[in-house]
Amino acid sequence: MTDTAQDWRAGLRVARSRSLTDTEVRRLRRKRRLAAASGSAWLLGAPLGLALFAAGAAILPEPRDSLVTTAMAIVAFAGLLLGLPICIVVANDHFKRAGVLKRQCADPRVLVCEGAAADLVIEPKELRKLRRQARADGDLVLEVLMQSSLVWTVNGSLHESWVTAPSGRTVGVPDQARFAAQYVRPVETDHGTLRLHQRRLSDEECVELRRYLPRVKLQIVLVALLANALAASHAVAYLRESAGVPLLGVVLVTTALWGDAQLLRVVRARRKMRRDERERVVVIYQPDPAADATQASVIEFLPYSRLEWTISGHAAPWRRVHGPSD
Repeated sequence: MTDTAQDWRAGLRVARSRSLTDTEVRRLRRKRRLAAASGSAWLLGAPLGLALFAAGAAILPEPRDSLVTTAMAIVAFAGLLLGLPICIVVANDHFKRAGVLKRQCADPRVLVCEGAAADLVIEPKELRKLRRQARADGDLVLEVLMQSSLVWTVNGSLHESWVTAPSGRTVGVPDQARFAAQYVRPVETDHGTLRLHQRRLSDEECVELRRYLPRVKLQIVLVALLANALAASHAVAYLRESAGVPLLGVVLVTTALWGDAQLLRVVRARRKMRRDERERVVVIYQPDPAADATQASVIEFLPYSRLEWTISGHAAPWRRVHGPSD
């Protein structure tokens, strides 16, 4: 028998949910209005800056030095070439945030996630933001907005930074895992004597594993074929003429080789995980031979892809943030 599925946010277990209070909903709406206003300000920033520059250039006396004129032209061109795209990108980011918060206002529910601070699975930059309100070695309670996965509170204190908690859903650990962990035995391997055992994956675990299979997208394959064709044509042309160093050819060949390596890596990872799915077996490993043989003292890993499956009876960190979620 397998336990029920478990939802995760930022590597922490979702314990329960609650509704936002009226005060919190008003605060959420203020954040949405602020995000929309910030987006509008950034969108108008580049044209306004160029207009002010043009007005200043028209008011000031015309410089006699041609170098000054050239410098002003370069500044104006750089502002148009760099400033406008940057302002548009930043404005688009703020508008996206406003859209996310608008959807969140329509469903003001928040998930209460509990666990240890050491269990957090999140980008290092986001982790540093959360560390300001959480102790590194203590228990942690995160409240995460359900629709947007934005961190709302940390240990009861409102969190002001924009931090998105990665979400996932994993199946429960079957009962047989607890029994199998008690039967680890010393096994002679190429790496010495290790305490090992194995068990079969449940049907639910196999379905979850299948969802993690790396996908080789058709667009990537077509781009790789095109890059290889162009690189091959330039290589043949260079071998025929051998005139100088073909910089474009070098770039194309390098790009094709890099793309081939990435594609090969994905294909190999898919083949290994597919084999794990067919075999339906995880290896049970006990790192500390002096510890009692229990589920809390072992690590389960997939034998071919070499990915950890469970640690001390809980889903491995990568599953908590990559598992399919509703």
